Amino acid sequence: MLRTFQMLIVMIVSVTIIAGCQGGSKKDTFPEVSDKLSESIKQMDKHPGILLTGFAADPKEKLYKVGIEYDPSQISSEQLKQIVIDYLSHAASNLSTPSSWEEMLKPFHLRIEKLGDAKKTPVIAEKDIGSTEIKWLFE
Repeated sequence: MLRTFQMLIVMIVSVTIIAGCQGGSKKDTFPEVSDKLSESIKQMDKHPGILLTGFAADPKEKLYKVGIEYDPSQISSEQLKQIVIDYLSHAASNLSTPSSWEEMLKPFHLRIEKLGDAKKTPVIAEKDIGSTEIKWLFE
């Protein structure tokens, strides 16, 4: 009788663990990632030369948009890249399950746009769904 009870407990625990693992992989992380990116945008505002930042998300398109207005006389292209990477890393480290920004954003599309006078190059960088690489579009 005790042996049967122990086997029943083992089976229930096993089924619970398997069901939990399967359910966890289907969790929609878009809202949490969106929240962390939105909260972390304030980090970029602290850099000299960053004049304005903004954040938007479109769950239907799995798209995050980050807008940045900056003074190119104070921030070089390489410095801007580092500021953006630091921002993304900060957001990823604040997830309920911290990860790298590459893994955090892999299932999503990211577009970084220039705010202000953006006639010449409105999109600064993009990352496609499934990719972990940001394509920088500086002239």
